This record gives sequence, structure tokens and C-alpha cells, in this order.
Amino acid sequence: MKLHIIFFIFLSMNSFTKSLNDPGNWSGVTDQVMGGVSELTIKHSDGVFIMNGNVSTDNNGGFVRLSNRIDINSNDFKGIRFKAKGNNETYEIHVTLRGLKIPPWSYFSQSFDVSDQWQEYEIFFKDLKRSSGFSAASMKAKNIRDLSIAGFGRDFEVDLAIKEISLISS
Repeated sequence: MKLHIIFFIFLSMNSFTKSLNDPGNWSGVTDQVMGGVSELTIKHSDGVFIMNGNVSTDNNGGFVRLSNRIDINSNDFKGIRFKAKGNNETYEIHVTLRGLKIPPWSYFSQSFDVSDQWQEYEIFFKDLKRSSGFSAASMKAKNIRDLSIAGFGRDFEVDLAIKEISLISS
């Protein structure tokens, strides 16, 4: 009987989140794809992603991202949970939707502030704000194409560590 209860608790805990910790699913993107000059290095060690570099608004730039082209096939997820620490700066979660967007780089976002101590964050999709433009798809989990952790919009040094990234289930 105890084994059944433990199995049920384990199954229940895992049904509430979907881990996004596989480093093979994440990649770095900078404004250099558009002619900007921001720089980013990403390392992964012992389950922690480390982002270092700089965001520069020179040459119409201004972003670096750790990005995951995610495949969510239901609306059972309501947000993202992760732990982060860094250099007392503000970073952002960026979500890009599938389908038609005008302009094509339109996204939804929410900022979060980090300190030099690990903190847990929960960011809910319903709280994301549209950056600009138009998206044919509505903000629902199954419409998400990319999920990114970004340094954005101002000149600053990037020093961010992130771990235990997961989607939160409804």
C-alpha cells in the first residue's frame, strides 16, 4: 500500500511540471543576426546554464537570448518556473508564438530581477505583455514556438545563471 502511495505522489508531482533542463534544446541568439554587436557565451555545467556577455544598443542592436524552440502540444501548461541568480540586473522571459506575426520578430515578455543569491521565479503566460505588433495566434501554451531568457533593451553586462527550468501545469 505504501508503495502505491509513493508512486501516486511521484506521478502527481511529475504531472505538474515539464522539465526544460536538456542543454541540447537550448541555443544562444544575439542581435548579430540583425547586424547588432551584442555578445554572448553560454556554458552548461551540473544542471546550470551560465550566460555571460554584453548587451549593446549600438548599430540598432540590444539583445542576447538563451532560446528553446519548444514543442508544446496542449494548453495544459500555464507558465515557466526556474531558479536564477546573477549580477543584480533585470532580465526578461520572451515568448514567440507560431504562425503569422507582424513584424516577424513580435513576442510577449515579462521582466524579472536577479540578485547574487538563487531565487525561484514563476512567470505565468497570462501575465506576459505583447512587445508590439500583431500575432494571429493567441497566447496559449500550444501556440508557443520559442521560449527565451533574454538580456534586452539597454547597454549592460550579462552575468546570469539559470537552473531547474520547467513548465508549470494547470
